[in-house]
Amino acid sequence: MNTVGRQLVGTWVVGSATTGTLAVLFTLGRGGSLVLPLDRLPVLSQVGVVGMLAALFAALALLGWGTVEVTWLPDTGRGQALWTVLVGGAGLVGWAFAAAATFAGRFTLPAQLVLGYVGGGLPFVLVAAMLLRPERVNAAAVGVTAVLLLVGTVIMDGRPLQVCAEMLWYVFGR
Repeated sequence: MNTVGRQLVGTWVVGSATTGTLAVLFTLGRGGSLVLPLDRLPVLSQVGVVGMLAALFAALALLGWGTVEVTWLPDTGRGQALWTVLVGGAGLVGWAFAAAATFAGRFTLPAQLVLGYVGGGLPFVLVAAMLLRPERVNAAAVGVTAVLLLVGTVIMDGRPLQVCAEMLWYVFGR
C-alpha cells in the first residue's frame, strides 16, 4: 500500500476505533437517557474517555510522523503536529456533528454504535484528504463534506446549530 493509502486507511481505523469506543463509554448505564453527561459517567468511564482521546491523538501523531510528506504541510515536526491537531480536532467536530444528527434522526442505539465503529473514522479521513497534495483529492473531500453537512442539516430539521449546541450543552455543560 502506498503512503497515501496508509495515511487514509490508518486514519479511518484510528478514528473509527476510538470514536466507537467513546460512544460506548457515553452510553453505558444510561438508563432512559440517550447518553450520560460527562459529569454523570462513572469515574472509570471518565478515565476511559480521557484515555481514548489521548490514544486518538497519539495514534494520529504516529500516522502523521510517517506520512506527512504526502500532504501540502511542511515535512517538519511542526507540519506533523499541525496535521495531528487539524485531523484530530476537526475530525472530532465532524464526529460530534454526525452524532447529533443520529440523535436528531432518532437512530437506535445499536445503529449508532455500529455507525460509530464503522463510519466514525470518516470525518477524520475527510480532513486528512483535504490536506493531501493532489488538488482533486482536496476538492473531492470538500465536496463529500458539503454533501454530508447538508444531509445532517436535513436530518436535524434545518437547525444544525441549535441541535449541536443542545447536544454539547447536555453532554458537557450541565
